[in-house]
Amino acid sequence: MNSNYIEKIFGKPRNQVKLLDIEEYFSTPQEESSVVEFKSGEVEINDIFKEITAFLNTEGGLLIIGAPRETKKELGKNIIKVCEGNLTYSNFKNKDWLYQKIASNIVPTPTDLKIEEFLTKNGNVFLIDISQSLTPPHQCSSDGKYYLRLERDAKPAPHGIVQALFDKRRVPILSTDITITKINNTDDEVLIRIQNESRIPADKVAFIVDIYNVADVNSSHQFEIQKDILANKFSMSNHTIQVLVQIISIPIKLNIRHFNKDYLIFVGFWCRDLDFDFKYFTYSPSEKKIVTIGTLKDGGLLTDELNRIVK
Repeated sequence: MNSNYIEKIFGKPRNQVKLLDIEEYFSTPQEESSVVEFKSGEVEINDIFKEITAFLNTEGGLLIIGAPRETKKELGKNIIKVCEGNLTYSNFKNKDWLYQKIASNIVPTPTDLKIEEFLTKNGNVFLIDISQSLTPPHQCSSDGKYYLRLERDAKPAPHGIVQALFDKRRVPILSTDITITKINNTDDEVLIRIQNESRIPADKVAFIVDIYNVADVNSSHQFEIQKDILANKFSMSNHTIQVLVQIISIPIKLNIRHFNKDYLIFVGFWCRDLDFDFKYFTYSPSEKKIVTIGTLKDGGLLTDELNRIVK
């Protein structure tokens, strides 16, 4: 999720923001909000983790390190806290150092932070643009707490809200499809694709392919004949170290020699953040089409379909 809080607040793309723009921003009193947090240059690094965690777990926001020191100002009958005046420079080294510290102290590691750095002889200023996380909740490792952004503050999250965030955590959506092309009267060419339909990367993808009611399978993948309580099958299992995103699929190519009878291809798949799922296809060589499709949730039972084709 792209936040662009820097652009929203400064009115220009983040890579065009200059130190002068930040100085002009604080030339008038500025208040923190649910999406903007100011930290002076004297801030401790652990406080940065807490603020970033809170933004990740809510709607995202902008963290400015090197802001003027906070002062109180009367507004009618109310006293408000504002930042105005000279910047207070930080001794944090650079944005690479910050990225490393953040990655080591927030779990799971944020993947969509944008940091703009302004390095000067007096010290440094940083703008950290934080998107709302796709994989909440995030935990601050230094104290083991989960934080939320509540109005102008980062507050520890109650257990119920933490659990709700876990329940809404987005996960990859894996799916599979096949293309079958006739080679001759006894052989077909099969292409199986496993893909990720979501924007959430799928890590450590593994898969199983079982093929029932065929004479032989030829593939660069190693298929073995196995005796199954349902029927004999050619079986293969594998995994990939490649992170699966929307524009990438896992292709599995094979040639099948069949008996001129219906045969079934079963594809099971899972990844680090996704439980096991499967889809099966029954193909009719005589009709040259897929006649049955079933999944873990929909379609006929795999056992019923196997009993039908292996009679």
